[in-house]
Amino acid sequence: MIRVIGVGDIMPGGLLTGSPNACANEDIRNQLLQGDVRCGTLECALGNEPSYDPVKVAERGNVIYAKDDDVRRLKELHINVVSLANNHFFDLGAKGAQHTIELLDKEGILHCGAGRNLEEAGKPVVMEIKGKKVAFLGFCDTEYRHVYMCTYATKDSPGINPMNADYVVNEIKKNALLYDYVVVLAHWGTEHTFAPDVSTVKMARAMLKAGACLILGSHPHRVQPVINTKRGSIVYSMGNFLFPERLIAPPKVTYYHDEPIDYTKLPVTDEYPIVDCVTLKTLPYWARVGQIVTSRLSNNSVVSDYRFSYLDKNNCLSLLDKEKSHDATKKLEGLSWLLKTGFWRPGMFVRRIFNSIRVRMIRMMKLL
Repeated sequence: MIRVIGVGDIMPGGLLTGSPNACANEDIRNQLLQGDVRCGTLECALGNEPSYDPVKVAERGNVIYAKDDDVRRLKELHINVVSLANNHFFDLGAKGAQHTIELLDKEGILHCGAGRNLEEAGKPVVMEIKGKKVAFLGFCDTEYRHVYMCTYATKDSPGINPMNADYVVNEIKKNALLYDYVVVLAHWGTEHTFAPDVSTVKMARAMLKAGACLILGSHPHRVQPVINTKRGSIVYSMGNFLFPERLIAPPKVTYYHDEPIDYTKLPVTDEYPIVDCVTLKTLPYWARVGQIVTSRLSNNSVVSDYRFSYLDKNNCLSLLDKEKSHDATKKLEGLSWLLKTGFWRPGMFVRRIFNSIRVRMIRMMKLL
């Protein structure tokens, strides 16, 4: 049996940059070390002298990056494999993306999901574990309403691996013939939601049918259901893992200061506004909760279970306490039940409308 541990989105910089403090306590590190391999999504670029993606800046999108030295956090967490197929990997442009790849190679951290062309972006990470070959593929959603301002790889240009249905199915089928297990790291769905979209559910089922045994999702920044089926396991979203608070400068660019700064004197936001001065970007509760998913791969089955992580106010990871874990589990189990019934489409639609109204009411109350 092979144990694959998956974690959610990782951005190892922000207020952690330059800090001597550990980014995770001993409980988290011990939990991660129970796996034969640990994987997640690196949702940023790395660079000390960044040149921001001009499209992102012009469109006033979020530019998210970490410094070169922050790669040590991946090693601190014993992460072996990262997917680069996400909407922030090219935030420092093609040169920044290539620099990040070279830095990961130097540090011995395997990666998939991006490259100098489509062939390279689609190339899997292959690891031999206990006599079996496990292939990891990274894909990023191409629906603009889900992810936007992405640089997708083509035959002749650099970018991330696109999640186009026919292409994804063909790539999984091809790799399923070559390797014992195919694990998909999928960056998809709607941000800040607890339920997967209808298109996401359809894509996940197509991936399993094509030969994937495990799908580990990210991008919504919220935890979503884990479904074990006869074909394999689907983890729709593991939420954020290590995604510290950070400073942002106009319009929405991650900011690192050279001189000491008093954070208490800065404006604060837990949303994603366009700012007109340096602002502290904090995280609401559910953006601090992630899943540490343990998937057991054997000849006859793949079964996944999970524990919850929590990023505290000091930007340090710990296991979520028992009472809050129980509440989060109940929330996900209700959604899991809905996904297994014939009413999941109308159920998800109603839930999405309800959540949209609730969020708007909360925002209106803040303005009062």
